[in-house]
Amino acid sequence: MSGNGNPYSASIWRHALKEAIWAFATATVLLLLVYVLFFEEFHPEFVNFKGHDAKPLTAPGKDFSPASIGEGRRTGDQFIIEDFNADEAILVLPRPFMAEHYPFIKVNLAGLTRYSKAKILWKREGEAEIHALELNRSGNEVTQVAMAYGGEQYAGGISSIALLIYDSSAIGIKNNNSVDIIIDSIEFRPFSAARVIEQVFEDWTNPPLWKAYSNNIVRGIHANGMVFPNAATNLLVVIALGVAVTARLIRKRLGIAPPANQFLATTLCLCLYGWAFNDLLRWHWRAEQLIDTHERYTGLPLEERIRNSDLRCARFPDDCVEHLLPYF
Repeated sequence: MSGNGNPYSASIWRHALKEAIWAFATATVLLLLVYVLFFEEFHPEFVNFKGHDAKPLTAPGKDFSPASIGEGRRTGDQFIIEDFNADEAILVLPRPFMAEHYPFIKVNLAGLTRYSKAKILWKREGEAEIHALELNRSGNEVTQVAMAYGGEQYAGGISSIALLIYDSSAIGIKNNNSVDIIIDSIEFRPFSAARVIEQVFEDWTNPPLWKAYSNNIVRGIHANGMVFPNAATNLLVVIALGVAVTARLIRKRLGIAPPANQFLATTLCLCLYGWAFNDLLRWHWRAEQLIDTHERYTGLPLEERIRNSDLRCARFPDDCVEHLLPYF
């Protein structure tokens, strides 16, 4: 360690914060550069989707045809789901396309409550089997989905695609809590850097709310997310430490005076930045969990709270193990 002076001096910590800021910023640039250069090594599932000269496609909601629905109607370019058929609503878009041309799909809708879930369904040409990927929610909407995570099932010619909206198995409230779901459009998006950035951003800011993980292994991302924020943050801190050490060694070799703070202070500041970045993502998550908890449980008797618990009823849908106390 280098530097002198009172370790509790405000000026020492100002220097440490500044050194940590530029080290963290440099580490961010380096990590992004490595991610771009070695994207295919990090995400081999996207290899078959690159290099295609495909144009973005957009289909308005009115192009969907109801396959299983209680009540619905077309208004302008929109399709509005007013009621489910039992516990689901299925809309089909019979538009063939090549899967490799469109690794990302964005469904533009509004009105999806926390009492419902949504999936993208598709069928391959010449096959009767239906494949699915769950759509991650963002408020009363859904995020862009990386169809590349459909694996071998999302390849070749796709004969049709569908949107499934269904009641959560844990919720006693049915039919999206009697709220209309408005389908504006569906976008088929070719591979691009902008789409990757959007996917990572939406993955990080819209994680799943309840997965029964302990605090020690919170993933901070849904099942089909591209990049784990925990791993990215840890790498940023480690790389930033390497940058700061390298800069100090270069200064020493060139005969330039070292920073006025000890390296330990810079290390602590870098850890603080990493923690703050990760926790910033978490607070959005916690706010959503607070809203979700309030709507599911506040003012309800114990039996209804148990039935409204995804952690309980999604695993034991028949009786939700109602004889056991709830774990929330």
